[in-house]
Amino acid sequence: MGLFDKKICDICGEKIGLLGNRKLDDGNLCKDCAKKLSPWFEDRRHSTVEDIKRQLEYREKNKKAVMDFCITRQINTRNYNVFIDDNKGNFTVARKLDVNENPDIVPLSAVVQCRVDVERQQNEETYTTKDGETVSYQPPVYKYEFDYTMRIKVKTPWFDDMDFRLNTFSISSDNRGELMEVEQTGHQIIAALTPNAAGMQQPGMQMNNGMQQSGMYMNDGMQQSGMNMNSGMQQPGMNMNSGIQQPGMHINNGMQESGMNMNSGMQQSGMQMNNGMQQPGMQMNNGIQQPGMQQPGGLWKCQCGAENTGRFCEYCGQPRPF
Repeated sequence: MGLFDKKICDICGEKIGLLGNRKLDDGNLCKDCAKKLSPWFEDRRHSTVEDIKRQLEYREKNKKAVMDFCITRQINTRNYNVFIDDNKGNFTVARKLDVNENPDIVPLSAVVQCRVDVERQQNEETYTTKDGETVSYQPPVYKYEFDYTMRIKVKTPWFDDMDFRLNTFSISSDNRGELMEVEQTGHQIIAALTPNAAGMQQPGMQMNNGMQQSGMYMNDGMQQSGMNMNSGMQQPGMNMNSGIQQPGMHINNGMQESGMNMNSGMQQSGMQMNNGMQQPGMQMNNGIQQPGMQQPGGLWKCQCGAENTGRFCEYCGQPRPF
């Protein structure tokens, strides 16, 4: 057979178009038969013809389970919806629950793990000078965008995970309402699918209280990659209150980045201090006086050259320069 000869589907026996072949480990699959497979199935290329036939048999039986599915709870997201049948102990993830879509009906007992991954993108803010030059702020100022992915690990014969995005477009840190809404939806799905694990930390995720895993943080089950803790060094442009960190909020405790005011502790250069060591060229009320500053009282020299001890020059009448 030539390279461009039409192939035959080993499942339905129909001819496969030029760009319609889906290669199997030991045969060929047409695109129409491939559409009948589970949307969560990812190992088609390494499956045999017999594997595909068995899965398609399961998919036909699954239609009956879809028709018998009784929705007792439903959690809606921007892309998919989570449907739960508490009577039969099943759930499914689908855009809509109908036989045409034929979403996989999975036992709740098959859920191994459920978590939300949060990906953060950092974009530096700049400004344009009067000469048209693009310049960074000093210290740098950043804007942040977040993407939320729901990851449900399950134990079934045909697929191991059901991953989907909770948001359609990246969410800016300025849009706190939408961030909170998406996070709340993620918490609801975790609580619904893993009720026995409520309040327990998922592997690979971090929490604000208790023992922390390396690399990532979480707020009540919400994993956030690259996010800060409630105390310690603050990242540029990100602020925190006590408790859960919200983007764009200020921090009251902990070490602060340069260019920001602090109520206590060491102060940055260019700012006035009442106590402690003063920066050169600045006045101070207490502590050591810097060179070039006039001491109150004693002998002083006027601009006219005369030496005086009073508040005004005895010769030209100029006031004492301090």
